[in-house]
Amino acid sequence: MPGSAIMTAAPEGAAGFLYLAWKGIFGILGFLLALNVGDSAYRIYEFATNRGPFAPGPGFSPLVIRIVGVLIGAVSTWSFVQGLTS
Repeated sequence: MPGSAIMTAAPEGAAGFLYLAWKGIFGILGFLLALNVGDSAYRIYEFATNRGPFAPGPGFSPLVIRIVGVLIGAVSTWSFVQGLTS
């Protein structure tokens, strides 16, 4: 999978810029998920409940998906900014 090879690449040279770009993209996507842009949290929830091989547990809800989106967005954005400043 090309994404996993990029994520494990050492941040040096052109690979470093691509690595930072992935972090920035994940940060943006995390915050968009948290803000429920395009009903994304509900779409992920419905996809998992209707088409997933296993039914999600009682703690799985669109609110939980949004909270995870905030965490992913915050960590990825923080890592992206750290990479830009170093």
